[in-house]
Amino acid sequence: MLTFKQALKSAGAVVGLVGAMSANAYTVGGIDFGNSLSLNHLETTTLAQTFINGNGQSATAYGSISTVNGDSTYCAGGGSCSLYFIATFSGSQNFSSSYVEFSSATITVYYSNSTVNLFNQDSVANLASIQGMTTWLTLTGHNNLGGGASTNAVVTGTGSLSGATLNGGGAGLFDVGSPGLASVIASFDTNTIADAAGGFADVALTSSFNNFVLNEFDVANGLATGCENGTAAVGAWCYQGSSNLRGKLQAVPEPSSLALAGLGFGVMGALSRRRRNAKK
Repeated sequence: MLTFKQALKSAGAVVGLVGAMSANAYTVGGIDFGNSLSLNHLETTTLAQTFINGNGQSATAYGSISTVNGDSTYCAGGGSCSLYFIATFSGSQNFSSSYVEFSSATITVYYSNSTVNLFNQDSVANLASIQGMTTWLTLTGHNNLGGGASTNAVVTGTGSLSGATLNGGGAGLFDVGSPGLASVIASFDTNTIADAAGGFADVALTSSFNNFVLNEFDVANGLATGCENGTAAVGAWCYQGSSNLRGKLQAVPEPSSLALAGLGFGVMGALSRRRRNAKK
């Protein structure tokens, strides 16, 4: 039979194990976010984004999550998984040659337990491939961006020409939505990014892009015609670039950690009952 002191050591070891787990890399939805929850960012590579030329239009972008907190080997346990995304920006407004706003936006992040080469097929096929993966997280646009943007704008974009090259950038705020994995939604839903009206969003987006078409299959299949000389039609896959999704995470105990903690408290409870019974 365990003495009370021995049992305390056992319970302490269990609680210590739980603490050690929380002190090590934080894992959510199969992704290793490293040791800190204070500031986290997903860096993306945008393989392609569609062209717009006026108000009331929508743009679509897609690509891969290249690094998580600067680490390209972000799969928990050193696996071969990958994250991909599809973004839709709708309701273009206040369009000009150097500026545009979107009144709604959605970014859906997808999880795959393998790596997909997005340069083996055109953008239409790539969208279908990504949409067949597991939905990991959904982000929806958050308004009141400030900085001169309309109050209903959730994403803004700017652009300038350097010869025949269009260079641009974008910014926006997003809230955690659904669908997605429950643990990922709970971890990202932190309301820590201030907007311009006293509210809070969960994630901030910054991006950069240019009109250098990366996907040779888009060119070969006529999906990027006119992108390099300004004669493209709306919907052509003209742009490529990169972006950063920045926010904070909150710790949500994983089931295994909860079970270990429960085991520790269970030992403590059993010992307490045993001591009470012995005094009777």
